[in-house]
Amino acid sequence: MSKLLFQNPEFHTGLNVSVRRGTKWNIENQKGVTLADLQGNEYGSVNIETRVLRFCDLTNSDLACEHDPVCRTVAGLLSVMEQIYPTFDEREMVTLVYFRNE
Repeated sequence: MSKLLFQNPEFHTGLNVSVRRGTKWNIENQKGVTLADLQGNEYGSVNIETRVLRFCDLTNSDLACEHDPVCRTVAGLLSVMEQIYPTFDEREMVTLVYFRNE
C-alpha cells in the first residue's frame, strides 16, 4: 500500500489537495493510499485522483482545497516548496493529488 507523506498534515473535511514535486504520484484513481506524517503517524486510507501541470501554470483557485492553509495561494505554496526542496524551480512539473477526508 502506498503512503502519502505530509510535513504538515492539516486536513479539512471534504475535498483536499496536496501538491507534489514531479510526477511520481500521477496514478489516476489509486485506491487505499495511506496518509501519514514524517514521524510515521497514520491518518487513514483514501482514494486519490491526480492532475499534472507546471508549477508556473497553477492558479490560486487550483489551491483552494489545499490541505495546508499556508499553501492556498501560489505564493504561499512556492515558499513552502522552496523550503522543502531548495533547488525547486517554478517551471517544474507538479502533481496535484486530490483526496476526500470525511
